[in-house]
Amino acid sequence: VVAQGRIDAPGVYVEGAKIAALRLKIKNGHCYHGLVLNVDMDLIPFSAINPCGYAGLATVDMKTLGVSVPLADVQATLAQHLQHLLTVTQ
Repeated sequence: VVAQGRIDAPGVYVEGAKIAALRLKIKNGHCYHGLVLNVDMDLIPFSAINPCGYAGLATVDMKTLGVSVPLADVQATLAQHLQHLLTVTQ
């Protein structure tokens, strides 16, 4: 899946539709974080809301894009990539 960010809205996009997001928030000395990657889900509820507060923001999942991978494989691969990107080398 080839994805990119957008200047006008946070998240990760494929063909203009949001497929993933990462959020970090620091409040009162505590860090809150969340990660979402749409793998195989019912996207219909998103048509009734403004996803992430953005009117008309389209959402997509990997299955809709023709990528059919078991969730456990997606989780493992994502975890490996995040670990690699977050590893500090000295």
